[in-house]
Amino acid sequence: LISIFGENKFDSVVDTFSLCVMGNEGAKKCIEEMAGVVKPNGKILLVENTRSSNPLLGSYQDLTASSAADLGGKGCVYNQNVGEMINKSKGMRLEKEESFAAGLFRSFVC
Repeated sequence: LISIFGENKFDSVVDTFSLCVMGNEGAKKCIEEMAGVVKPNGKILLVENTRSSNPLLGSYQDLTASSAADLGGKGCVYNQNVGEMINKSKGMRLEKEESFAAGLFRSFVC
């Protein structure tokens, strides 16, 4: 993104349900790229698949995520910890996180 648009170009960046198809390393890189193209006082808004906060459902996701991604899930790794990825990314600060559907989906404001 930075190589295409340059740094600090956008007031906001919006991404929905795409980090899971980039794999864990690709998702981390994408988050850092988003941080690079948004202006210093801008916002990054995300809605993503995440590991469930329900222990049983989360364990099921952990057991099946790789197989589901390989066998028809379009590569989606649906048990990512996006909040942790954001917190570990240079230039990112998580302002708000909201959980939906037992934590299967979350929204993030950075």
